[in-house]
Amino acid sequence: MRQGPSTSAYQVALVLLSARDRTRLELSRLLAARGLPQAERESALDRLKEQGYLDDRRFATVWARGRLRAKPMGPYRLRRELESKGIEEHLVSEVLREVYEDGEEAAAARAMASKVSALRHLPPASRTGRVARFLERRGFSREVIWRLLGDARQAHGVHECAG
Repeated sequence: MRQGPSTSAYQVALVLLSARDRTRLELSRLLAARGLPQAERESALDRLKEQGYLDDRRFATVWARGRLRAKPMGPYRLRRELESKGIEEHLVSEVLREVYEDGEEAAAARAMASKVSALRHLPPASRTGRVARFLERRGFSREVIWRLLGDARQAHGVHECAG
């Protein structure tokens, strides 16, 4: 959108939100980058929130569910990602409770299955270590990782990781 002298922060924000949902912090930064005055930015953001166009909780829930579908990850990593988007800590905690209401194990098992499949050419002992490090980088708790690896060992042999 070309920004003329009479283009308001509200109008610019509406155009930005029409492209995709954003957090208040993201939108505020984009408006600031366009040189719009802070008082006008805050007023526009408050108005958008009142009208239901700007909702950090909705954004966080939709974004978290989408991330978990596309790339299974644990609550530690998802927390960091949501916080980096400017979602307030109390909202992050609420959303994490909601999206992991059945626990993180199902997401960890999905992530583990795809990694094990990609590493099937490796010896079982090497595969286990790599899978454990992969799951840890994805933000799963060590407790869940070791429980899944232990279950895989029992199901497929002493040293084998779901292979």
